[in-house]
Parts: sequence; structure tokens; C-alpha cells
Amino acid sequence: MKDSSTLIAFITALLLHIIVGALLLMNVNFSFLKAQPENAAPIINATIVNQKLFDDLAQRKAEKVQAEKKKIEEEKLRVQQEKQRAEEQRKKKEEQRIQAAKAETLRKQKEAERVAAEKALAAKKLKAQQDAEKAKKIADDKRKKQEAEQARKIAEEKRQKIEAQKIAAEKAAQAKAEQEKERLRRAELDKQMDAQFEDAFSSAQSSRQLSEIARYKALIQDKISRNWQIEPSMKGKSCTLAIRLASDGLVISATRSRGDIKLCESAKRAALKATTLPIPKDPDISAQFRDFDITLEPDL
Repeated sequence: MKDSSTLIAFITALLLHIIVGALLLMNVNFSFLKAQPENAAPIINATIVNQKLFDDLAQRKAEKVQAEKKKIEEEKLRVQQEKQRAEEQRKKKEEQRIQAAKAETLRKQKEAERVAAEKALAAKKLKAQQDAEKAKKIADDKRKKQEAEQARKIAEEKRQKIEAQKIAAEKAAQAKAEQEKERLRRAELDKQMDAQFEDAFSSAQSSRQLSEIARYKALIQDKISRNWQIEPSMKGKSCTLAIRLASDGLVISATRSRGDIKLCESAKRAALKATTLPIPKDPDISAQFRDFDITLEPDL
């Protein structure tokens, strides 16, 4: 736009100069015609002078036009150079802007990555802390539960032990009392049996002579009968037991030799319950009572 305006101004100025020059030329010619004498020589000189003036004017105009053209070219060159410099500056600024934008984008990206990494690390640490706290709580709860269970077991074992000791003490005391009671009962029974035997022996001896073996078999049968649990269904039945005694009369064993099985089992229990049986003091006779058979019949 600026180049077009300059070109129009130049053309307008050039036209004005041409018009002014033409008018001046016409004015010179008119003056020459009015003052011209009748002879021909002055006319030729005036024409030469006017031609020279015109040539000078034309030359000046041409130089001026050339100068204007040069000026215009220089202006155009200056404008072009300015435009080029401006374009270079614009490109440079644009490049700087792009580089700055890229740098800013990269900075923001790195900042975002840093923030994300910090958040991830913080989240990881938080999770690790939460996991550790959770694991600690679970371990504490488990430990407390185990301690409580252990304490409960210890208390229960202690209670059971005390209870068992109490029961054992009660049973021991009861057993001791029963043993003492049984000992007294047996002692009394043995005393009564001995008295009865003496009476019976005295009576029998007066009527007939009993052998020592028969006497002690009768005593043994009598003691077994006192511990014998008999039933009405056993009436009329018998059982022969094979009995083994120690030297002091302790019952070592009692087994069925023959007879009713149920009756023999009951008689065997009675013999074992008697614990000791009477045995002769005479060694020759007592040897026969270390391993002997005896036939038992319930007295119903």
C-alpha cells in the first residue's frame, strides 16, 4: 500500500512538471512570435535557445525522475529490508515463543511427573504405614487373644487341678473310711467266724472227728459265702472253683473248674472280694491250700 501511494505521487509530480514545462515552452514561443522582426535569423536563434532550455529542463526532469525513481527504489528496498527484518524478528520471536512454550510444556510435564511421583510415593508410604499398623493390630489382637486364652486355660487347668485334688482327697478320704470300715467289718466277721467255728468245731468234735482239711474248707466256704451275691435263679446249682492262695492266705486267683457259668462268675467275685482266706498253720496241711478246688452251693 505504501509503495503504490509513493508511485502515484511520483507520477503526479512528473505530469505536473511536464505540464509546467509545456506551458513555459508555449509562453516562450508566443513571446517570440510577438517580438519577431521580419528577418529570419533571430527566429532561428530563439528556437535554438528554447531547444536548449527545453533540453536542460528535460534533463533536469529526467534527473529528478531518476532521483525520484532511485529514491523510490531505495524506499522500496528499505521497506523490503524492514519487512524482511520484521519478518525475521517475527520468526525469531515466534521461534522463541514456540521454544518457550515447549520449555514451559516440558517444565509443566516434569512438574506434573514430579508431583505424580511424590503423590505415588506418599500413597505408597501411607499404604505401607496402614499395612504395618493393620498387621500390628492383627498381631496385637492375636497376641492378646492368645494371652487371654492361655490365661483362661491356666485358670481352667488350675481350677480343674484344684477340683481334681479336692475330688481325689474326698475319694481318698472316702476310700480310706470305707477301707477302715471294711477292715473293721471283716475283723468283726472273722472274730464272729472264729467264734462260730470254735463253737461248731467243738460241737462237731464232740459228735465226730473232723479232719483239719475239712475244717478249713468249711471256714473258706463260709467266708466266701459272706461276700457272695446270690439270686433265687441260682437255687440247686453248684460251682467248683480252682483257688490259689499265698502263704498268708491272700487270694491270688480264682477260676471256674466246672459248674454253672453265671454261678461260678458270682462265686469267683465273692472269693476275690474276700481278699484273704483262712489257712491252716500246720505247714503240712497248709500246703494243700495253696492250690485247691472247692465246691460251692448257694444256701437258698
